[in-house]
Amino acid sequence: MVNLRILLVSYYPMPHVGGLWTVVNNLQNELTRLGHEVDVLAQTESLTEYRILGQEAPFKIADVRPYIEGEIAAAYPNLESGSWIHTTEVLRYSLELTALATGLDQYDVIHAQDVIAASSIERVKPTHIPLVTSVHGYLTKEIFLALQGIYPNKSAEELYSSFEYQYHEHIEHIGCHVSEFIHTQADITKISLIEQHRIPENRFVQFPYGMDITSFRSTQPQLDNIPVKTKPIILFVGRLVQLKGVHTLIEALYQLKSHTTDWECWVLGDGYEEAIKRFTDLMEDRGLLSDIRLLGSVTNVKDFLETADIFVLPSLQDTQPHSVMEAQLSGIPVVVSNAGGLPEMVQEGVTGLVSEAGNPASLANQLARLLEDANLSKQIASQAQAWANQQWSLVNMGKNTEDLYKKAIPVSN
Repeated sequence: MVNLRILLVSYYPMPHVGGLWTVVNNLQNELTRLGHEVDVLAQTESLTEYRILGQEAPFKIADVRPYIEGEIAAAYPNLESGSWIHTTEVLRYSLELTALATGLDQYDVIHAQDVIAASSIERVKPTHIPLVTSVHGYLTKEIFLALQGIYPNKSAEELYSSFEYQYHEHIEHIGCHVSEFIHTQADITKISLIEQHRIPENRFVQFPYGMDITSFRSTQPQLDNIPVKTKPIILFVGRLVQLKGVHTLIEALYQLKSHTTDWECWVLGDGYEEAIKRFTDLMEDRGLLSDIRLLGSVTNVKDFLETADIFVLPSLQDTQPHSVMEAQLSGIPVVVSNAGGLPEMVQEGVTGLVSEAGNPASLANQLARLLEDANLSKQIASQAQAWANQQWSLVNMGKNTEDLYKKAIPVSN
């Protein structure tokens, strides 16, 4: 394939601890290895500006905020300044202005990494440059679950009809429909988007993420922050939010104690202070403060995986999290929920165990199976590792992405 100039663009901050940055970083490296020139346009971690990674930002968000807020106030006089939607609009238009200042006509293809970025870039890009979008998560489902956490006493119908939900559904609709092609990793994501937004199936391209498996395995150990292991370790890695099913995990561990007390749970990840307090209060209420360790965000997740005995991810919504990929490659048995694309990553009883999302009893039962059956645990770990070595190939991801660009460029031109 002829060498291309490619822009990967995200509404969200990069670099940033988490799966999205891992995906984008891996993709940039692999496309560069294949001979392409690849830039990444994203927000800084300080949330103060958008810029091309490695370059200075053309301006700070604060510099253009008065102009943007004036336009928003004129168009939507009832939108409260500083609200969730207002902030999203400020950031969206900051991204648009940064893209204009950067000059999009230098690229052969623009690859949005979320539907919010796609909805913004489409408004300012030259018409002859194709826009493709990778949907790394099902935005409206995630927004619904976030709203459930904020407003636990509201009915589903009230949440679906809320301004916050309707706004994000509209953004998702625009982001999908303006893209020449939509890349999904999980079949369930494609099905959900087709049903909700009436997108033709031939606009979808599906292939899994990839990892630099050799680099992952050759990472030098950093063991200074690994606690002393005195019992079998159940490991959770993810944001400390309701979406990741942390509350389900705590309730499941409470029930697991009636099966066995020969375990300890390590939790890696950060969250908002109020969320951590809520989970800590639940742990205290269930008498689990000595059984669960909240260890915060770490850079050496691989070392924790190699120390642990079980990996658990009871998400209420997820697509294809890197934490599960890394656990499989590390040869550790995984227990995931049946939410989103997770059951597409795990064959029940063969490459992992699957519990019912939001069901603590189901999760406790699956954890107990692995803790009480060493042979099952070892067999699942071995089979998952062999499967993951083939499934999570970064080379395949790069080739599949090139093929996506080939499809999109003739469509646009």
